[in-house]
Amino acid sequence: MLHTTQNTAKNPQSVRTLLDLACPYLYRREGRYTLRVRPMGSKQSCTLSLKTTHRQTALTIAKHLLGTLRAFHLDTPEATWPELKENLLRIATSVLKTRTMWDELGDSRLIFKDVRKDLNEIASTVPLSAAQALTVSIGKRITTAGERRDEGNLGPIMQIIAALDTPEGDALGVVAEAPAISSSSKTITTTTTTTFKALSDLYLEERKADVKESSMRSMRACCVTLLSVIGEMDMGTHTRADLVTVRESLKEGRKPMTVNKILTQLTTILNWAVDNGHIKQAFGKKLQLTKGAESGRTGFSPEQIASLMLHANGLPADDWQRWAISLGVITGARIGEIHQLTTADLIDIDGLLVMDINTNDGKETKNKFSVRKVPLVSVYGLDLEALKAFAVAANGALFTRTIGSFYAVLNKLLREVLGTSPGTGQSFHSLRHHLAGALKAAEVPLGTAQEILGHSSGSITFDLYGAGRSVQVNRMAEALRVALVV
Repeated sequence: MLHTTQNTAKNPQSVRTLLDLACPYLYRREGRYTLRVRPMGSKQSCTLSLKTTHRQTALTIAKHLLGTLRAFHLDTPEATWPELKENLLRIATSVLKTRTMWDELGDSRLIFKDVRKDLNEIASTVPLSAAQALTVSIGKRITTAGERRDEGNLGPIMQIIAALDTPEGDALGVVAEAPAISSSSKTITTTTTTTFKALSDLYLEERKADVKESSMRSMRACCVTLLSVIGEMDMGTHTRADLVTVRESLKEGRKPMTVNKILTQLTTILNWAVDNGHIKQAFGKKLQLTKGAESGRTGFSPEQIASLMLHANGLPADDWQRWAISLGVITGARIGEIHQLTTADLIDIDGLLVMDINTNDGKETKNKFSVRKVPLVSVYGLDLEALKAFAVAANGALFTRTIGSFYAVLNKLLREVLGTSPGTGQSFHSLRHHLAGALKAAEVPLGTAQEILGHSSGSITFDLYGAGRSVQVNRMAEALRVALVV
């Protein structure tokens, strides 16, 4: 049970509670917390999903939502439009003042964003009268105008105040009725704009607890790019033609693969918005480009691999570049997986030296399929005893450079040894492409190739890289010897 008498507004003149809520009820449904609220004396209630499995987070979100309900009189079914409008005018006017309720709650720009997020949640889950729906719409406009005011732009908030301060109704383009409209009226029409920014903010907020920070950064970057193209388009009424126009704009100066990555993020958010009732339909199906969307990366030839290993074997036994290149060649591991290796990750299994790719001690992998054990085989003159000695001497992390420096130095070395230029499609990741192609050419069973490369499905392994089912370390070792025979 959530017990609270919290009133969001510190200034009683800014926010007035017409009707108190009965004691709100906080409970878990399928692992996630949900808030149920009911006006005092009413049999009607509404539930709001708090989209979290953490109780303390749920309590914080619930308190914010309750405060927003009270602040905009959305906890009062009996409130008429004139009463709601009067309260909106007070809230809008408070945006112009200094040390208002917004400032007292913290960074006003963050508060505006939080209140708008609460209003979006209320709009999608709480049963509202027509007048309350209009209040939510205008409330969101006030928070957006508040952000513009913090940037020095007074125009939007002044327009809202002027519209609300008219005796015959408002001039915001969202209602065409007289001020005596009651909460039971059915003739009020709203034209709330559902922007991509609003949808993407809600989506990212929901997913932040489920994805890694690196993935979240990539998702945010795609959303920023999409916002620069989509702008203030109403996603609630978008058409297929609108999305095609977005795609064509994204093509300017970008490779097809990059465009498809961004479009995938767009369609994911739009489909999520449909599933969660934010918009009625989405038109992102088959939006991706097909021509020229193949990977720009290419694998190394067997001759290039032989040259790289010849150079690596000639480096000093304590040179980290020697072992980074060698491990990339014989395992096809991702550069981030190799960069995180420690002494404890080189282990002995059935007499074989094995590289254990794991998530111990804070290490990260691309996904759960990336956790694996890959045997190290003595091909291309690889000295496994020298590698073991290097790992023991490291007594911890094998590679101490930052990931950026690690990547840059190794790619520069590859270009110098092979005489290639930047932008040719060949990089450290091409070692992974080469091994996948070699496994496929050697007709290594699909499951074995998947286990070596750490892929989630055979179609990804063989179709994208060149060649996945659980297999024993000895079988993987034999497959590597066959594939990397010189």
